[in-house]
Amino acid sequence: MTKLAELTGKDKVEWKETGNATTYLASVDKFIVTVNKSGSEVYGGYSFQILDRTGRAIEGVTAPFVGREKSMEEHANWERLRDLYEIARRRALHSEKVVSDLLASLDNIA
Repeated sequence: MTKLAELTGKDKVEWKETGNATTYLASVDKFIVTVNKSGSEVYGGYSFQILDRTGRAIEGVTAPFVGREKSMEEHANWERLRDLYEIARRRALHSEKVVSDLLASLDNIA
């Protein structure tokens, strides 16, 4: 997941929206990867799946929210999935362009 997030940050992996507002997907060679968020905004869990081209799940991991005080390792897994989810979401929704366009529009008003 770390490598996927790193390559996404370098614009080498393209994320897309799905029919589910909290799931994003990317095609990587002969695989499809998805990242999903469930639950509340602050304490939600995340999941990551690797699918083959037919949509069959090959591997996956789920990370429900776990506080640091309970398990550092489980919390670290949650943070990694959260970070991947956030970068995938921003790329799929083109949020940098949206913010830039909004700021330009506000400058035109002033």
